[in-house]
Amino acid sequence: MKTRLAVVSVLIAAVCLSNSVQAQSRQEVTLQTSLGNITGFIDFRNATIFYNIPYGKSPVGIRKFAKPEPFGKWSGNRDGTNPSPLCPQPRTKELDTLGLQMDEDCLILNIYTPVNIEDQVPVMVWIHGGGYVAGGAIQYDGSALATTGNVVVVSVNYRLGLEGFLSFGDDLGKGNYGIWDQILSLRWVKDNIKDYGGNPNEVTIFGESAGGMSVSQLSLIPSNKGLFKRAIMQSGVANSLFAFRPRESHRAICDQLGCPYDELNTTASLHCMRQINTSSIINVTANIISRTVSTRLPIGPVIDGELFKRSIKNILTDNDSEELKFFRSLDVMIGTTDSDGSLVIRLSEKVQKEYGFNISDGGLPFQFFCDVFIPSLVNDYYKGNSRVSDALCKMYGRPNDQAENSRQAVKMYGDIFFLSPAMETLAVHAKNNNSSKTYQYVFSEWSLPVFFDATVFPPWFEGAGHATELIYLFFLEFLQMIYPHLIVNLDDHQLANNLRVQWTNFAKFGNPNGAESVVEDWPQFDTTDRKFLQLNKNNMTVGVNYRGDEIHFFSKTVPVILQSTSSAPLMCVGLYYHALLLFLVVLIRNMLQI
Repeated sequence: MKTRLAVVSVLIAAVCLSNSVQAQSRQEVTLQTSLGNITGFIDFRNATIFYNIPYGKSPVGIRKFAKPEPFGKWSGNRDGTNPSPLCPQPRTKELDTLGLQMDEDCLILNIYTPVNIEDQVPVMVWIHGGGYVAGGAIQYDGSALATTGNVVVVSVNYRLGLEGFLSFGDDLGKGNYGIWDQILSLRWVKDNIKDYGGNPNEVTIFGESAGGMSVSQLSLIPSNKGLFKRAIMQSGVANSLFAFRPRESHRAICDQLGCPYDELNTTASLHCMRQINTSSIINVTANIISRTVSTRLPIGPVIDGELFKRSIKNILTDNDSEELKFFRSLDVMIGTTDSDGSLVIRLSEKVQKEYGFNISDGGLPFQFFCDVFIPSLVNDYYKGNSRVSDALCKMYGRPNDQAENSRQAVKMYGDIFFLSPAMETLAVHAKNNNSSKTYQYVFSEWSLPVFFDATVFPPWFEGAGHATELIYLFFLEFLQMIYPHLIVNLDDHQLANNLRVQWTNFAKFGNPNGAESVVEDWPQFDTTDRKFLQLNKNNMTVGVNYRGDEIHFFSKTVPVILQSTSSAPLMCVGLYYHALLLFLVVLIRNMLQI
């Protein structure tokens, strides 16, 4: 989490600087739309920006812990020049320092368009990450993507934490309100983006981390057909082990807020929860996050029987399911960073102190890694199977090199939660699919280490950490302005341009190469060679079968271990009854012979 917060805090700073620069010489623009007039402004990159566009009514009162309702028209001229608020979330030092505001009335979106926009250009809708508990649309500036690729970029807020994902696991408190928010925002785009020059029939959704998981989840909901036709999932897919939470996971939280869950009268419990003020709910959310030592996301989507009727695993193995048919009808691009597991560095200071190590100094000791960290993870996701723990330790542990052991811990975490599920999703989408395209990337560029504090990326760390591609997609130019000492050369700018062209090409053509490839041709992913493109300023090359041994380990070896150990007790029982049956046969035969 620390690594993500570090990246995000600088992204926020970049937005604030952008607003400061633009406010000094702002050219305002008023647009007439079917919902009312709105005033935006032209920024210094020749992008027109409209902030604070409401797509949903304020989720308060009876709309709290409920599906969102469309906002509709507004009266008068709406001011779209001021940065949008964040949805309620635990405050951080970065948010306080930068003075970003929060508001319950947060179901808004921001729109970025080229100044000389041609009518009906493709649209890209960005869904932010942050573990379903943090983040906001304002953190991501879509101007560079809009002007580079001649597209409309939309960034959306959605409810976070308990307000977005409180679930009782019953018909009244189903949860997934944040996902319903995302869907409503896409319906708004479908109905209204034409007023801003966008083509409602050429929409691509994209997101990173929890945003990538959200994109993947939205791509498995058949009722979303027609809202978008392409999807980009960055470091997050729906079949990740921590993309969903247990349905009843929040019932006990009601007690903490003075609203005990009553199975016989769930209406009373929900009514009570709606009376609790937002600050109290945020405090409980913060407590849940702070107590989470394991790798689980404490809050998030659930299998609710409505949006998600069964597990993603079952959906991905059912070729006749409507969910899978919809998913395979979309053009898809899925990727990871080569050190996505940098979230390992979020281990709390309390844990480090208890076990006597400093992750920012020497890294993870081998004994802690194999005797504590791996068993804790296995307990959460592999039913505490000791044979899986042993196999993981053997595969990744490095007993004689603590720095390398730490790097392998990062690789293991990334392989489990990001890469392995991404490869499964890619394979399911690509197999015998002649109706849509599949692409994979691996982002491996990390040439700006001085940008981060050593406590975020320790000296032993290597590779591109979680969320680092966002620097090149959204904010490279601003970072150079904020940190003059940062060495940003022509190769960095070229990589940023390449990514922006590839992402917008995909949105326009379903193909990142577009009419003209900016680098070596990016081939489609297939289930035989598993081709991917490495995104790196000095090594933009095609590869095959990325981390094949590790993928085989998680897709084949671990399931075999789990199956063999779970069937062992049944085998013993079977042998017991078989022996008993033989004994009875012999006994009866002997009795008949008497």
